[in-house]
Amino acid sequence: MCITSGRRGVPEVLLSGRKSCMGLVERDAVVAELRTALSDSAKGCGKVAVIRGGIASGKTALLRAFEEHAVASGATLLRASGAPSEQSLRFGVIEQFFSGATTPPEASAMLSHLTGLDAPQVGGELSSAAQSGTRDAHDLCVGLLELSRKGPLVITVDDHQFADSASLQVLTYLQHRIGTARVMLLLSQGTEPPSELVAEALRQPYSRQFTLYPLSPEGVGQLLAQRLDSSAALRQAPGSYALTGGNPLLTRALIDDSLAPGPDASAGAADGPVTGQAFTRAVVACLHRGGPQLLRTARAIAVLGEFAAPALLARFLDVRPSVVGGALEALELAGLTIDAQFRYEGTRAAVLDELTPEERSALNRRAAELLHHDGVAPSDVVGYLLAAGEADEPWAARVLHAAADQALPHAEQALALGKVAEAVQYLEFASRSCGDEHKRAMLTARLAWVQWTSSPAAATRHHGPLQTALEKELLSGREVMRLVRSLAWHGRPKEAVRALESLGAPPEGDGSRDQAERKLTRQWLSRWHPQIFAQVERHAAMSEPPGSPGPARRPQTAVLPRGTGNSPAVEGAEQVLQRARVRETPLASVISAMHELLAAERFERAMYWCNELLQKAEGQHAAAWRGVLLDTRAAVSLRLGDLADAERDACSALTALSARSWGVAIGSPLSHAVHAATMRGHFDKAAELLNQMIPQAMMDTRYGLQYRTARGHFHLATDRPHAALEDFEAVGDLVVKWKLDHPMTLPWRGDLAQALVRVGQTDRARELIKEQLRLIGPDSTRMRGVSLGILASVSDLKQRLPLLGEVVDLLQAGGDRYELARAFVELGQVWQILGKLDRAQLIRRRALQLAKSCHAEQLYNQLVATREPLNSETTPSQWEDAEGMAVLSEAERRVAALAALGRTNREIGRKLHITVSTVEQHLTRVYRKLNIKRRADLPVGLPADIADIA
Repeated sequence: MCITSGRRGVPEVLLSGRKSCMGLVERDAVVAELRTALSDSAKGCGKVAVIRGGIASGKTALLRAFEEHAVASGATLLRASGAPSEQSLRFGVIEQFFSGATTPPEASAMLSHLTGLDAPQVGGELSSAAQSGTRDAHDLCVGLLELSRKGPLVITVDDHQFADSASLQVLTYLQHRIGTARVMLLLSQGTEPPSELVAEALRQPYSRQFTLYPLSPEGVGQLLAQRLDSSAALRQAPGSYALTGGNPLLTRALIDDSLAPGPDASAGAADGPVTGQAFTRAVVACLHRGGPQLLRTARAIAVLGEFAAPALLARFLDVRPSVVGGALEALELAGLTIDAQFRYEGTRAAVLDELTPEERSALNRRAAELLHHDGVAPSDVVGYLLAAGEADEPWAARVLHAAADQALPHAEQALALGKVAEAVQYLEFASRSCGDEHKRAMLTARLAWVQWTSSPAAATRHHGPLQTALEKELLSGREVMRLVRSLAWHGRPKEAVRALESLGAPPEGDGSRDQAERKLTRQWLSRWHPQIFAQVERHAAMSEPPGSPGPARRPQTAVLPRGTGNSPAVEGAEQVLQRARVRETPLASVISAMHELLAAERFERAMYWCNELLQKAEGQHAAAWRGVLLDTRAAVSLRLGDLADAERDACSALTALSARSWGVAIGSPLSHAVHAATMRGHFDKAAELLNQMIPQAMMDTRYGLQYRTARGHFHLATDRPHAALEDFEAVGDLVVKWKLDHPMTLPWRGDLAQALVRVGQTDRARELIKEQLRLIGPDSTRMRGVSLGILASVSDLKQRLPLLGEVVDLLQAGGDRYELARAFVELGQVWQILGKLDRAQLIRRRALQLAKSCHAEQLYNQLVATREPLNSETTPSQWEDAEGMAVLSEAERRVAALAALGRTNREIGRKLHITVSTVEQHLTRVYRKLNIKRRADLPVGLPADIADIA
């Protein structure tokens, strides 16, 4: 008789969601039958039960649960486990009977006497008499039957198929005589064919076999619910069943991973199963439990991948198809495979990671040979040859040459799927194997381009071959431009200039792609590598098609901001970013487009595109894109006064790429990190960043200007104005020399003016900042506000007050919270000097709130340290928050907000286009609703969207 448990043959009542005893799931029917058999055997009707199941199907857990029940019912328990390594140990299983922890002392003494062994010794060796066979299996069988006369006897042998032959003989004798004895023999085994002991026992009426199938989807849900909350179990059950096939061990490993600490391992939050180290270990453990043949089959599946099929696996392993069939059945029953393919993608990697390089090479070579002889396409075989690393056979050379022509399409397909390493492997192979010099140069250029997006440092090894190909005129204009940008990025200006000069002028009718690459390279060099640009500007390689203005007459507008709002430059930048494709669009064009948005003060759009493209870059594993976009986002955050975000993104950008991969461009994230740390008052962090080694060539680029500017602000903040003066003057000299002079991108005059004020040169500072304001023009909000703030600091008191009012309005519109906080500090000081202490107090409160919101710790601490005591009638809650503002109407909120900023009633009326009388009425109602008496009592937290009020 055979009883099944699991998804086949389970009574409906067992699938109702009830948990089984001892944590078992969907094993109720088997447990009930075993208990009945135990009761029968205790009455003198001996029983033999066999539990059969796949790897980690819960056989051992079921055995242990039954053993506890047997001991609790008063039976004597003798237990043992078979092991492949102990099959040569004669009577090894029998020895476990009397040396086990569950064996009663009297039973141990009896068995010891029968076998001629001394006192029980766990793992002890049999006596020479026992090893010589003087005491045969019959005597041991009689001894076991003698024990059953004193009470019910239960004997369990887990994995009995690995028991030694002498012990099996004892058990065979026992099952012959068990019919009228108070003995129950319980054996477990895997899915392999039954042993002679089992085959013979199952022919008897007192024997039963129970097959443990994998858990059903409902059973997996029950198992999850034992340790996870019900909602998490319900969400994760379908995915867990798909990954494990109902294997209890694998399911429990998923639970362990779900409960493991970590940001992505919250069982309550995860919508699907979490696969981590526990699950990978459980998968490997299952494979090793199955024995050598199953492990060999799993390795063959891992190597062959999609080509794994029973017939090919048999040839691969050089075994009979029936052997492979048995192994595949065991793997599928264990929930590891479906149709000879792994359920879990990580299983393949885990299996291959256990192999030595020599073993992997041999297996890949074997796979390539079999697939080639089966007529598989060379493009499919070549991957195995590449993984093998070597193949000297003549057929292998033919396959490699045939596959070389198909390598580029396969590389492009791999890139489309995000498999960068595979694409690089194909391109490297094709480049090595290609006999055509022109095509090899093209493949090398493509390889350098692909590798640059992941690791610019890795692409440098192709510079030499590409420069040689350029000398032989084997590269297109597009490929040369990409090489030039790579050389410039890595601080090799002379080589970049030579590459441009060797290319020559574009031919008439030059293709649109080549022309676009030339234009992009010219624009990018003019902005970031002006020295290279100056050397090649007059050369034909950088000129435009015939009929266009010559280099000497061409205006250099490409390096200057071209307006704000919806100017053509901004619209063009938006179009570039909208069409941008990771690994296809040149990163230089993305940088240039972002530069246009920043110069036009379109910070919200720049932030939007940074986030959009970052998500795509992370999905494509494009580290260069990720680093540049994080750096750009840091630049945007700095302009918005989000100092903590700026510092975090800049530091993340520095770690996204190695210093070698950053090349001279490291000056950009480094400068943003230094500037953010300085503005926050983290001077130790800023000093640490400034102590990092930098490429010497960086100082001859725009990145060097950014670095000097950030270092100058650090010197200024740490009371070294003369060092700051030196940096800012150097920046100004180079900006003018390189024709990059525009304050919307490099406001060096304002920086220098601040340093001059600190050393007492106020007149020169005033001239510089006025010149900067003339260059900015009226369209800017943020930069004009910052510049006016500097001008206010060098103006007399009467001029300072209206200037600071305009500064506040501009910075509110520009969105820079840090500069707005500084402006409020200046404004509060002016009101204090004028004796308007209530107004000064209100303004300082607003400055304090802004400093806190943008994480400007130093500014915040200074404000806290210098603030004056509050009016005794003002409550702390009124000072710190604005919860009461909810009771005000929109019009009242606007009036109250402006009043809290220190505006007079007349100024409020002009700004809101209402009469002074209306202002007074609004304020009267505000005071009554908030239960306050005057302006000084208005809450500091007025309202967060204050920019809208203006």
